[in-house]
Amino acid sequence: MDSIVENLMKQVGTGDNLSAISKSVGGDEKGVQSALSMGLPMIVGSMANSASKPGGADMITKMMGQMGGSNPVDNLSGFLGGSGGAAGGSGMASMLLGSQMGTIQNAISQKTGLPPAVVGKVLEIATPMVMGYIGKMTGGKQMDQKGLTSLLGEQSNMAMQSSPDAANMAKQLLGGEESSSGVSGIFKKFLGK
Repeated sequence: MDSIVENLMKQVGTGDNLSAISKSVGGDEKGVQSALSMGLPMIVGSMANSASKPGGADMITKMMGQMGGSNPVDNLSGFLGGSGGAAGGSGMASMLLGSQMGTIQNAISQKTGLPPAVVGKVLEIATPMVMGYIGKMTGGKQMDQKGLTSLLGEQSNMAMQSSPDAANMAKQLLGGEESSSGVSGIFKKFLGK
């Protein structure tokens, strides 16, 4: 199975996508790329955690429905400049990350040197990117809770393995607590709302 995070990072690195995102959020390209490489796994992990809870899969399916199966990276300039495009990502990021949003912003900010507000904007762009990509993977079809939870769980594990920074961040935010179920267990506890 393809890794959502790796594929999105490749797409971001294509053409002038990274530069468009950087201009949109007001950060330097290197910092924004780094913030995305940590933020995307956090979003996927949070989605996996949400999907496993009652009503969570429905919430995620509804958000993917709002994306209409389109991935913002496929038309980044339209998404960033469109009416309410990136703005819609703000609500999505808040719904998914909940009370952990500020903690995640600050942790990524410390790693990248970007101000927390800029990191917040990166997360607001990254969330619809992930939603759109999952919508494309499922062909826009409704997935039941078990299917969605399984897909997101696998993607979360792949994302954590591909991003040691995100995995370390999840551990640090827990105060270095280890869990018998490894990173995904740490992640579930860290994102538990």
